[in-house]
Amino acid sequence: MKVAVIYHPDFGSKGHSVLKARIKPSFEALERSGLLEGEDVQVFSAEAAPLALVERSHTREHMERMRTEPSERMYHEVALLSAGSVLRAAEMVAEGGAHHSFAYTGTAGHHASPGSCWGFCYYNDVAIAIMRLREMGLARFLIVDVDPHFGDGTRNFFGEDPHVYHVNFNHQVSSNYDGEKRNHDIGIGFDADDETFLRELSAAMEMAKDFDFQICFVVFGHDSHADDYGGFELTTAAYPKMARIIKEASGERGVVFVLSGGSIPEVASKAIPEVISVLSGR
Repeated sequence: MKVAVIYHPDFGSKGHSVLKARIKPSFEALERSGLLEGEDVQVFSAEAAPLALVERSHTREHMERMRTEPSERMYHEVALLSAGSVLRAAEMVAEGGAHHSFAYTGTAGHHASPGSCWGFCYYNDVAIAIMRLREMGLARFLIVDVDPHFGDGTRNFFGEDPHVYHVNFNHQVSSNYDGEKRNHDIGIGFDADDETFLRELSAAMEMAKDFDFQICFVVFGHDSHADDYGGFELTTAAYPKMARIIKEASGERGVVFVLSGGSIPEVASKAIPEVISVLSGR
């Protein structure tokens, strides 16, 4: 199988109020696209991440807030399901069941630190998946965060880890690369267009592809679209080009796309099937 798509209808019905409206329309667009015909692209149901694994990733205080505070408690179950979606997507690639994968989510993850969270994020789905993959024997990972908001939670998990290479796009107008710690921050401003974004992504992936990673995670926030809330000025044409750059730089190594920010159904309905099409080789 070329691409595993992990999905659950609860992402569209119980997901965060800002994020959930895009889920069902984009999945229906994927069904209409013809990509699910045949064996190359298959859909699998998400299951909640094991609570014990999540508890090893986050502090006891954070877990208690998620269970008791009203603003967090209402999304606790769908956040566990979202983390489970990313976990299954990563495991399928690691085990060879799929070459690449795309994980739908109902909440995001990259603003969730070990002991805190904000910005529609509750549990750091990528950090939880990496913890599990390390239990399976994998060690080195590339994370490419193209959501226009800085992935501070992911950086708090892995900023000191020399075995994780973290490429992080953001609204800042300055950029920074810490070669020793593998932290590459790319600030392209609030009005970044397709050309700027794709040029900077290509340069970053050229640097990252020599890092001996085993799996690449892509934190995919389409809030970077000009019609969405994130502040970049991208068009939908940028997303399949982005996916192609990352896939080609990853070579034979698997790529796990993780749905992050974004609220506009029309954007998601075009971007998500096109990204999955690139991953499938069509």
